[in-house]
Parts: sequence; C-alpha cells; structure tokens
Amino acid sequence: MVERLIELANLIKDEELRKKVIDFIMNPKATHPEIKDTGVSLEESPASINWHHKYEGGLIEHTVSVTKLAIKIAEVLEEVYKVEINKDYVIAGALLHDIMKPYNYIKTDEGFDHYDLFNLDHLTLAVAELYKRNFPLKVIKIVASHHGEFSPTKPSSIEEYIVHYADELDAKINDAAIRVCSARSRDLGIDESEIYKVITPLKVYEIRSKEGREKCIKFIKELLSLDFNFDDE
Repeated sequence: MVERLIELANLIKDEELRKKVIDFIMNPKATHPEIKDTGVSLEESPASINWHHKYEGGLIEHTVSVTKLAIKIAEVLEEVYKVEINKDYVIAGALLHDIMKPYNYIKTDEGFDHYDLFNLDHLTLAVAELYKRNFPLKVIKIVASHHGEFSPTKPSSIEEYIVHYADELDAKINDAAIRVCSARSRDLGIDESEIYKVITPLKVYEIRSKEGREKCIKFIKELLSLDFNFDDE
C-alpha cells in the first residue's frame, strides 16, 4: 500500500522536497518522546472512525485519491486560467495532510477506535513534524489549512485551496458511500466491515445509485456468498 504513496511522491520534481516526503512516508513517526505510539501502522490505519474511509487501509486509499484529485485540479486550473501552480507543493501537502492520523487510533477486537488518552490531533502533529523536519513553510501551510475554514490556519493560496477541496470532495463522497453500505449491512443483518474487506464503498454506492436498492442487496449477497433469503417485508 505504501508503494502507492511513494509512486506519487516520485512525481515531485524538486529532489530535496521529494526526498523529504519519501522519508516521512517511510518513517511516519512522531519524534516527541511523550507522544505515544498506538501501534497502528500507516498501512492499516483508517482515515476516520465514524465517517469516511473508516476501514482498514482507508487512510492510504483516501490519501492516494486526494493526491490524484489535487493533481488533476491543478492541471485544469493551469490550463483554463493560465496560472502557475506549484504542483510539487500540492503533491507534498496532499500526501502528508493526514499522515499522523494513526496516532489518534487504536486497534480493538471490533476494529478501530479513538485513542482514549488522545495524543495531539493529527493536524497539529503533522504540522509539528513538518516543522521539525524542516519542510518548506508553504507545504506546512497546505497541511495546516487542509480543513478549510475549520483549520487553525485558513487557506490563502491556490495550492492550499486545491488540497483542501480535494480532501473535502473525497471525504464527502466516501462518507455518502459508507452510509449506503451501513444501510445495506442492516438489510442483510451483517457487520458492515464484511463489505469493506471485499469491495470499496464507492463501488457499492455506484451500484445503488445506478441500479437501485434491491440489485445492490443482491450484488452484496452474491459478493459475500450469503445463502439466506432476504425478506423484503
């Protein structure tokens, strides 16, 4: 999974920045001695507990999508508006915007949960680490502002807005798909985590939106080899 992030990091043209980003991805550790390692790896971490990408591997899936969306948005804005966008900063900020989320989660028998003693939130941790690792200030600001108006630092550059909206788009559309998966798991009387083990929520959402609820239920039943009959009443 991490290889997908490294592949995107290799698109960064600036050699020094590219190396910093790859080093961070390969060693995404908080350096402050009082920050507790929760034992959740970057590879297995979800991107949230109750919202978007709330399943194992969801964080990397989200990060890959946000980075690719951000690159495409930058390319369109450059083409249409004839502006110069620092895509190196966009890629770096997108790849690292949620990299410290594993420090906010623990793994349980039921899946994942919030770390109850709560390290610093992922955004604060990421900004602190970026500062400690001597990243360019403009990359730090992209990460610091990626929550938009709810960030401690508000977006103030094109690059910052690009990463913010790429993050928001991917999170919201996946959250909509999660709600569909949750509803269908209730229909079938199964744990929704069973769905995420075999298919992405967005594919379930696509089938529900194009073919309707009943065909979506049938699709999931066949996918999971469920052999009981569904009572529509």
